[in-house]
Amino acid sequence: MPQLPDQPLRGFVILVVEDDPDTLNAVAYLIVEAFGCRVLRASSVEYALRMIDSGSRVDLVFSDVGMPEVDGLTFAKLVRRRRPDLPFVLVTGRPDVVDSSLKAGWVALLKPYTVQTLAAVFTEQLRVEHPSVQKGLLKADRRTPSG
Repeated sequence: MPQLPDQPLRGFVILVVEDDPDTLNAVAYLIVEAFGCRVLRASSVEYALRMIDSGSRVDLVFSDVGMPEVDGLTFAKLVRRRRPDLPFVLVTGRPDVVDSSLKAGWVALLKPYTVQTLAAVFTEQLRVEHPSVQKGLLKADRRTPSG
């Protein structure tokens, strides 16, 4: 897996929530190898909420929409109530769900997505200083892996 040249996302902690174990492992591997992030894995919304509630460091949540018991949109609302500042990115294979997610104010990606698209979305959501993506942000608004 090729790494991005400068890895501006290195050091951030991404909580990946996906009920399919193979997909969960593949996405976690991609994020670690391509971006240098630390990944926390959760195979259920319940487990992910426990991690968030425990005070574990999480800089961004990356969640599938189609999960049993609690869907990703409901999960996003639950997280926003707990941590309104926490960036949240939804992923789905259904274009209609992307449209409704965007209308509801969420960031949503349509599967399949490229590593470059994922990097751009994470960089934007984490407000990382990266000239090609972040030209318009004030320096005070940018985040660092410790922040």
